[in-house]
Amino acid sequence: MFAKTQTPAGAPAKPTKGGPRLSIIGPEVIISGDLATDAQLHVDGRIDGNVRCASLCQGASGIIAGNIIADEARLAGTVEGTVSARSVVVEASARIMGDIAYETVSIDAGAGIEGRLARRAVLAPSDEGTLTVTPVSFSPAKVEANAPLFPQG
Repeated sequence: MFAKTQTPAGAPAKPTKGGPRLSIIGPEVIISGDLATDAQLHVDGRIDGNVRCASLCQGASGIIAGNIIADEARLAGTVEGTVSARSVVVEASARIMGDIAYETVSIDAGAGIEGRLARRAVLAPSDEGTLTVTPVSFSPAKVEANAPLFPQG
């Protein structure tokens, strides 16, 4: 009515140039498969797959069952996989089951992390964005008092 040109019904809108782009995965959304974008991503829903984005903001209700690769990651929900980001912020409500590779990290009191934390150069020196994990298992009944959990050597 007011536009000189109209897009067909159902056609996606063209992205605007210059402004920050944001994609939101709402709490009612479940994605099965990998997700990749060069925009900011806000996740309150569930993603069963790997996530690659410029900036990730995960809400407390968000669940990501896969690996995360981002420039910046602010995590407040559940992550079941490795996280590799230049800057990582782990909020108190976050539960992470996997390793975190970072350049800078901030962890709020109360956050739960079951995995290793290390600078990205240490965990992935040869391939950017790739993180190799070697599981370590031990029996608590066999651990002697004052013995190191991870023996050197």
